[in-house]
Amino acid sequence: MTLTLALISMVVAHFAGVARFGLKGYFKNTFLRPFPAMFPLEILDQLTNLLTLGLRIYGNIFAGELLLNLIASLALPNNSLSSPIGFIVAIPLELIWQGFSVFIGAIQAFVFTTLTSVYISQMITKE
Repeated sequence: MTLTLALISMVVAHFAGVARFGLKGYFKNTFLRPFPAMFPLEILDQLTNLLTLGLRIYGNIFAGELLLNLIASLALPNNSLSSPIGFIVAIPLELIWQGFSVFIGAIQAFVFTTLTSVYISQMITKE
């Protein structure tokens, strides 16, 4: 899902470039600058932009959920901290970590929006 959101973001950025310069001008401005031999690197740049935009969010979501599951396992009776102590420790830790995950999610949403704006601005300006 995060790669889909990144893909939509990149499609909007490329569409904005085509709308601004036309297809020929966009292709020349985006992929053939500063000289045509850079074409393979520009393609690679666009693919890495897509991957890093999507995988950054995925990594943060996955790490947050993994840690929530790890903390929740403290409350289970099959660990070294038996159920009453583990449960007492796990509940406040879960609440604290959930709040921290929301905070990190807000930061990542800001970073995603900022990077999307940067990618769009790169497509609609000439160098």
